[in-house]
Amino acid sequence: MRSIKYFFIAVTAIFIFTSLTQSQQKRARDNYEFLQLLPKYSNTDNLPVTRVDFTVTLRDGTILDALKFIPVGTPPAGGWPTVVFVHGYGDNKETLAGFAKAQAEYGYYTTTFSMRGQGNSTGLSNLISTTEAEDMIEFINFIKQDTPNGINPNNILVMGGSQGGLIPYMACTMGMNVKTIISALAPPNFASSWIENGCIKMTLLWTVEYTPDTARYTPQVDRMSDWIYASNKQYWDSLAYWLPINRDFMANIPNNRVPLIMEGSWQDKFFNASGIMKASMLNTGSTFHLYIGAVQGHGGDHSPTEDIWHMNFFNDWFFSWLFPSIGSPLPHADYDYAFTNFPVNGQYWSFTHDSSTVPLQNITTPYRLYFNTNNRLTTNAGTTSRRVTIRNRVSGGLTMHEAVDEEFTGSAFNRKFTKKSVIFNSPVLTSDLKWVGIPKVNMDYLSTANVFTQYNFQVLEVDQNGKEKLINRINYTDRNYTANSRRYANFDGQAHAHIFKAGNRIRIRVTNLDTHSDDTWFLGTNPFVLPVLNNGYNYMYLNNNSYIELPVINASDNFAFNNNETPSEFSLSQNYPNPFNPVTVINYSVPVKGLVSLKIYDVTGREVAVLLNGVQQAGSGSVTFNASNYSSGVYFYKFTAGSFSSTKKMVLVK
Repeated sequence: MRSIKYFFIAVTAIFIFTSLTQSQQKRARDNYEFLQLLPKYSNTDNLPVTRVDFTVTLRDGTILDALKFIPVGTPPAGGWPTVVFVHGYGDNKETLAGFAKAQAEYGYYTTTFSMRGQGNSTGLSNLISTTEAEDMIEFINFIKQDTPNGINPNNILVMGGSQGGLIPYMACTMGMNVKTIISALAPPNFASSWIENGCIKMTLLWTVEYTPDTARYTPQVDRMSDWIYASNKQYWDSLAYWLPINRDFMANIPNNRVPLIMEGSWQDKFFNASGIMKASMLNTGSTFHLYIGAVQGHGGDHSPTEDIWHMNFFNDWFFSWLFPSIGSPLPHADYDYAFTNFPVNGQYWSFTHDSSTVPLQNITTPYRLYFNTNNRLTTNAGTTSRRVTIRNRVSGGLTMHEAVDEEFTGSAFNRKFTKKSVIFNSPVLTSDLKWVGIPKVNMDYLSTANVFTQYNFQVLEVDQNGKEKLINRINYTDRNYTANSRRYANFDGQAHAHIFKAGNRIRIRVTNLDTHSDDTWFLGTNPFVLPVLNNGYNYMYLNNNSYIELPVINASDNFAFNNNETPSEFSLSQNYPNPFNPVTVINYSVPVKGLVSLKIYDVTGREVAVLLNGVQQAGSGSVTFNASNYSSGVYFYKFTAGSFSSTKKMVLVK
């Protein structure tokens, strides 16, 4: 019968990262401090084990450095149940040796090996590709022959995260035959995820810049960091073409026949969890279970409550597959997930567990919020061609090498690059809103920059005290842009499940540098995606072509706010257009009824026009200034309401 003794440690093959005081490479490396062991299946005391180091020579002469732990004693009929641990990128067999030994003491034959080009294995790493998947198949076939030492070739599970989850999953689509696998932090479109929407994630650059003591690359992979640093379109085209080849395997998922758990983190800084959601709908040839939520590793938050759920779930799953005679039925719901939500626990969100019997894509409806004037998010579209500006000010010959070396901070970087943002706020939510899945942005845009232009959208929640916390983001880079051409784009963001709380607001920040203080524990001062270093003005038009769509549950019941809500503060917006000829529009808002004035002054300080001077009801308003009778030059407009006063500059060009 089952033992009640379990290792109460977070989650199978789940990783946390080293502190920010270490190098960029170390921050991107996997640690394994929270890897859960499978449960005992008998009441026997922990068994003594024997470690054996060995090698496997592969088809091309590459030698894999491996180890195994064999329980000392008489194996059960058919042999010891077998666990294969697979390490994350840049690590080696010793990383998992302690876990393999502890698992073997529970009565399992355990083994692990260093991937080619990593640790003491020979060969060159092809950065998580079909090459390494073929290695995995050869390794499994090799250890299946070790029946004299008690292996059960028909009762093998393989488990790992990141590279350690991707390679077994990929190998299963190529015919690897094992009993079951767990693939954590591993979307099958991971390579495309690193460069989605024309953006390059910081974590890809970290990965392809590992030094030879960590990973030794094929010539093609070795060139990828040069492609990333270059500001030439042809190098981006090379990266975009070659990176997915023999790495993405979404199209091959229907070939898989091995039962598996697919796991991901909504907050993954390497890969978009949307790939795991999409894969779940293609995995029709085998039993599977999906979980996305609080999976530590790649920058995900930690949740003690989700850890408890994981422990119980994994126990049931592996008992069911490895020990069917004593196993329990599998969970009814195939799709488990967890929402992030307030309150915040230290640096982490709280998590609320949920599940579905159908794919998560099938339980939501899109809810559209338009980017509107006066920094508003509204359910109604803007009716004008007003636009906002995100100035991408780059000077002094700033290069990506220099920015990366400075970790996008410090006096030298700040002299040459200025972060700019525009914020859009929803009115106060009158009920909870449950977002589950892949957000989208539709955008009407224009830029004065040539070839490359970038827009980064951060999704945040603002509580009733005005404190904001980052949820996730949506990034887009046009890498085939002609300056001053007006374009339209529709693109997906990072999948997430989040409960926006009644009484709070949704905030979207559009910025030219995707950094946020909530990321510093993992990314440091580095951005989520590398910025574009082209000087210019990036514009987004505030009309029915510029909006964000969140997939939400029961939108009509769970989400409501009043678009006509009284503004929470005084504000004066920059006139649009600016420069102008001869007409421009000035927007403002006042939270309380009172006397307001809006006056125009020339560069000498002489008053030249009065646009407002009277009592204004609480709300938002706009005034048109027609400068047909004025000469070209710099003008100032001053808005006064009660004790609030604000002055802005505008330029008339005829």
